[in-house]
Amino acid sequence: MRKIPVSLLHPGMVLYRPVYGPDGQLWLNAGVELKSNYINSLWRAGISFVFISDPYLSDVVVSEVVSEETRREAVKTVKETLQIAKLPKRNSLLLDRRFSSIVEKLVSEVLANKDVVINLADIRDVDDYTFFHSVNVCVLSLLNAADLDLSKARLEELGAGALLHDLGKIWISEFTLKKKGSLTPEEYYEVKKHPTFGFEILTSQANFSPNSAKIVVQHHERCDGSGYPHNLEKDDIHSYARLVMIVDVYDALTADRPYRLGMKPHQAIEIITDCAESYDCSLLTSFLKHIAPFPVGTALRFSNGYLGIVIENRKETPLRPVVRIFKNGDGFQYREPFDLDLSDKSNLQINEVLSDAESEQELPVMTKYRKGVIKWQPK
Repeated sequence: MRKIPVSLLHPGMVLYRPVYGPDGQLWLNAGVELKSNYINSLWRAGISFVFISDPYLSDVVVSEVVSEETRREAVKTVKETLQIAKLPKRNSLLLDRRFSSIVEKLVSEVLANKDVVINLADIRDVDDYTFFHSVNVCVLSLLNAADLDLSKARLEELGAGALLHDLGKIWISEFTLKKKGSLTPEEYYEVKKHPTFGFEILTSQANFSPNSAKIVVQHHERCDGSGYPHNLEKDDIHSYARLVMIVDVYDALTADRPYRLGMKPHQAIEIITDCAESYDCSLLTSFLKHIAPFPVGTALRFSNGYLGIVIENRKETPLRPVVRIFKNGDGFQYREPFDLDLSDKSNLQINEVLSDAESEQELPVMTKYRKGVIKWQPK
């Protein structure tokens, strides 16, 4: 499995994961061989990357925290909930049984997979960023909270607030939210109102927990008092919000936005840890155990010149993945690649994380991107 930007796709590549449309409809299924018109359609749809099958990684299995079906159902539910929230008479419609059901399903699946390390990013339509972001923040928050011995009821409180943490953005102009350039001071002031807007909507809902609502109003606060809207400090911020704020920043940094491409996971983690005083340190430490800085499929160059691809991450050693080595320090391509567990190789350091374009240049090039056995063709 390789994560490939749409700009680097070639006809004949085979999809590893399915691609869905904005309303959850299946566009291209796993196993489909890409054609030029498919690639052009992905580009026009604003999809940044897809996951492609690689015959030299065919034995690599990537576990998911929640199923693709549940994730898509959650995205659709968030989208419909935000649409209802715009209606004048929304009180009896906003948080219906369907919303509660998807929160319960997300909690159940996360609890069943709480030891999974997050490797795969979601394939998103840039225009639907808010909905995909909301679901990702919910899943990652629940995964982190699963280590805290919270009851199922409390996890559902957390999940509901995380799923709707950006609800207030329905009252922010689309132009401002999707602006490609820097925001003016006036536009940034407008964006900073969304936690309060969301809180006001949800506190009018009799069946929405006050603890969940605190996530909505406090997820942009910071433990050092530098956040908004109320410049609260750590002890005044609800523990749910202290957790969600970390996840919210991570997912925002790694997502493609109209004004920039998403960062690599290790880059986002560096930014967050450089500002560790802004966050609850114990929750940050727990969060980092669940996130792979170098997801499966990442190309790495090592201190001895080895070049390889990450094939496995473990919760206990997130910075020391298992890597499949394809080239040595002299650039020689091994006829039979071999695997190294970095947790057993303390003297071997990661020197470089290759970009997608560099990975395509440096790693074994296939004569044809076709199903079945493929012969390498060294550059």
